[in-house]
Amino acid sequence: MPSRRNRRSGRMSLTPLIDCVFILLVFFMLQTNFLRPRAIEFSQSAGSSNASSDSTMIAVEVHDNDSIWLNGAETNMGALQGYAAGIKEPDKTRVMLAVDPDVILQRAVDIMDLFNNYNIYNISLAAARRFE
Repeated sequence: MPSRRNRRSGRMSLTPLIDCVFILLVFFMLQTNFLRPRAIEFSQSAGSSNASSDSTMIAVEVHDNDSIWLNGAETNMGALQGYAAGIKEPDKTRVMLAVDPDVILQRAVDIMDLFNNYNIYNISLAAARRFE
């Protein structure tokens, strides 16, 4: 017959298991990023058939020599920001952003963020345009 001491030591304690669960919980909480990721949404439109006729179209080109062109005239980020700030109806404004393939992506994202800061969200991106 087993001794009383052996029967008692045969019980499993839940304390180590609970400690392990709390350690894992703390680990996953520290590794989780609670910030909402910023994402850019692109819509693939078949053409300009869904664009209303009263909307304003802005053409912005970014060349590989780091120059920015607004509606066919060379400009800079400060002037582009001033132009975006002066838009009266941002919900009826469309931006066509044409980016040279050799331009760093962050440059195009900066321009999109600039327009987003002034509530202009209808931005189309043409990434493979050849500039004359």
